[in-house]
Amino acid sequence: MPTPSARTARGAPAFDRRWLAPRHWPSWGIAGLAWLLQCLPRRGRDALARLALPLVCRLTTRQQHNARVNLELCFPQQPAEWRERLLHDHLALAVRVTLDYGLLWFGRATAIERAVRFHGEEHLAAARTDGKRMILLVAHALALDFGICAFGIRHRALGPYKALANPVIDWLIARARTRFEGSVFEREAGMRPVIRGFRDGQILVYLADEDLGPDGAVFVPFFAEPKATLATLGRLAKLGDARVIPSVTRWNAAEGLYDCFYLPPLADFPSGDAERDARAMNAAVEALITPEPAQYMWTLRLFRTRPCGRAKLYKQRKTPPASG
Repeated sequence: MPTPSARTARGAPAFDRRWLAPRHWPSWGIAGLAWLLQCLPRRGRDALARLALPLVCRLTTRQQHNARVNLELCFPQQPAEWRERLLHDHLALAVRVTLDYGLLWFGRATAIERAVRFHGEEHLAAARTDGKRMILLVAHALALDFGICAFGIRHRALGPYKALANPVIDWLIARARTRFEGSVFEREAGMRPVIRGFRDGQILVYLADEDLGPDGAVFVPFFAEPKATLATLGRLAKLGDARVIPSVTRWNAAEGLYDCFYLPPLADFPSGDAERDARAMNAAVEALITPEPAQYMWTLRLFRTRPCGRAKLYKQRKTPPASG
């Protein structure tokens, strides 16, 4: 796994020749398959996604369990049948989006820009006109890497990155985020990369909806359930005198492209109150998810950290996988 010292100045992991060893050949096989898939017509990838969905449903029981827990907590008012349909749609979207990753790993900038359509760029332009720094509050949608990569073609961006256990796939994903004007830094690096980035005029890309543990977190609602939420965004906005602009990227099956949305900046933010700011942040993420909830990464362990006295979640129970 790459360590912070293995990252280059642009933030991409430095290539390690040890990754060419036979034990990494399956990962390079995935990379080769991704390259072939991005050469196929879109309708070909659509058809492959439909064929692969039943197998994915059988192989992802743990992820489906996590999603069921999250959906039951976030949408208790909805019937179980509604949540199961949403989960099935989510899995179908996850397969379809995954088949496009070769475009990010190997595609030209022009091809990526053709595949991603931007909405609400006037909010970025207004902040720039007013001389404000910017923070993109990005939701963990299935297509988030497409928005981040395309954003990095047009803007100088900076974002935290958590290295993956698979070094080859980690290299490919981090490289996709840093191929153009984007850069990443390890979460463990703290605030220094952010301060340097603000001074250098970079736009901070901030993903705030993971559960990263109790340190620095407050419990505030996320849909219908209290969630351990880092109270960092308000401090970052104050530090950079920055506007916080919510953003989400979604797959548009009807038109065969990715829609990246920028919403109006958070009002009266930061307020100076950590809990109030965390509530505002979660409400903004909810607003990004609600129009098309199946596009969100419900397989994340969103409620891993529990309030005192609350039972732990995500312990695997025997449940049938979603049908293809």
